[in-house]
Amino acid sequence: MRTFIFAVIAVVSACMDFSAGGAGFNSEAHAQATSFYEGKVVRIIVGSSPGGGYDYWARVLARHMPKYLRGNPEVVVQNMPGGGSLVATNYVYGVAKPDGLTVGMPNQLVYLGQIAGSREVKFDIQKLNWIGSPDRNPTILYIRADTPYKTMEEVIKAKIPPKCGGSGRDSSSIIFALEDLVGAKFEVVLGYQGGSHTDLAIARGEVLCRSMGLGAHFSRAPFTEWHAKDFDRHLVQTGRKRDNRAPDTPTIYELMDRYKTGDLGRRLAGVLTAGENFGHPMIAPPGTPPERVRLLREAYEKTLKDPDLIAEIKKKEYDFDPVSGDELQALAKTVANQPPQVVERLKKILGN
Repeated sequence: MRTFIFAVIAVVSACMDFSAGGAGFNSEAHAQATSFYEGKVVRIIVGSSPGGGYDYWARVLARHMPKYLRGNPEVVVQNMPGGGSLVATNYVYGVAKPDGLTVGMPNQLVYLGQIAGSREVKFDIQKLNWIGSPDRNPTILYIRADTPYKTMEEVIKAKIPPKCGGSGRDSSSIIFALEDLVGAKFEVVLGYQGGSHTDLAIARGEVLCRSMGLGAHFSRAPFTEWHAKDFDRHLVQTGRKRDNRAPDTPTIYELMDRYKTGDLGRRLAGVLTAGENFGHPMIAPPGTPPERVRLLREAYEKTLKDPDLIAEIKKKEYDFDPVSGDELQALAKTVANQPPQVVERLKKILGN
């Protein structure tokens, strides 16, 4: 009975106004949260190397978020690449102290390993506290233009599959899935520390292609320079409709229509592309006090409305379509629960 009463008090407390003029225990919670962050350092753990889209968003948030987080703590970025952000997500979930001073920014497809039962996964995306995301992030598969693979049809017919690069099977899952979905086979070289390292390998000719967020691909170096020089071309994009920046590139759904992909394959494609709704998400460890999760979400939401941040994003031409923490929390629950048939197909794709 006492447990029930305390639970009710906690729910009521979370729903009430925590302004300085709030009543009783709300004012006390507000004061405690403010005094907690004052003089502290908040770390953003990025699951990829410096220079990529996740790192960019983390550093933008680190510059603008302190003024909206009560107590004005310093916010710093720490890169922890490895395994398509598995290393960073495992750290945030099970190692970092759940006190509101450590948050993470994992790859949008980090949930795939959990669904497939990967032994390397030490987290449950349903138990993470999802703070928010600045965008929705469909994927595009690009390839060097000086290769003989001009379209997906040519990849399907090729005797020698093109060699793509990536950091982990999860973040490159759409490449592995294309053989299962439409018969397009690729050789995938894994182990690069992040997107910028993979791009460098492509520039050197070690590998020919990779999949990545479409927004970043059309808004930052080296791709803006590559496009001006016709260095790369695009084979497929994962959105439901063609992006106006890649009007000649078919969607995965168009290809599935063309190659008569069955219902189970389409369900699998839906799981693989659900990550684009996560965008470039921010998470906090399970067990983080609810009031601090609330403060982080509020500060995050206000940061994404900051005029200086918006001006910076527009100048960079990055995609900007904020997603709330509540929406991400619901999405995590949805994608984590899949029927056995989809799980088995996914295990095959991820090599589990």
